[in-house]
Amino acid sequence: MFIAGERLEIGDSDSFYPGLVFGNYMLGGGFLNSRLATRIRVKDGLSYGVGSTVSARSFEKDGQFMAFAIAAPQNISKVEAAFKEELARAVNDGFTAKELDEDKAGWLQSQQVGRSDDGALCRTLATRDYDDRTLAWDEGFENKVRALTPDDVKTAVQHVLDPAQISIVKAGDFKKAASAEKPSGK
Repeated sequence: MFIAGERLEIGDSDSFYPGLVFGNYMLGGGFLNSRLATRIRVKDGLSYGVGSTVSARSFEKDGQFMAFAIAAPQNISKVEAAFKEELARAVNDGFTAKELDEDKAGWLQSQQVGRSDDGALCRTLATRDYDDRTLAWDEGFENKVRALTPDDVKTAVQHVLDPAQISIVKAGDFKKAASAEKPSGK
């Protein structure tokens, strides 16, 4: 298991938050079409599952970014290297207009599908009630995402994420994996 994370000083009402949420979606939040999934799972074949999340609170600047990958122990160092490369590419280069346009439709559809599930809708309504909001907040947030440009997303990601502050945890049977890679000498 590979987990990477960073505490973020951001609230969900901050101007950078929509760009960060959507940048995360393109980096690792979208199922198999995200950069992390395309690189680590599809192209490199290193992981069984990979993704990332970002969240923030409504009443305080307390957020988090987290990425994960499930991989064989002998592949963890390659997963870590690929994660760092893709994160650096997102922070330094941003995303293309084509990526943005293609992924917006998927993100917006996922929001709509989430509201069609009774349990998810109940959780959303309870959260909005706690935050003293209505679903109009969600509509406004989706409109902010619709209006994002590649520069908006790049600026948000650069402003909030700091690759040097990412903590990485790796768990697995690394001794067994190392001994399996050694030649038997027979």
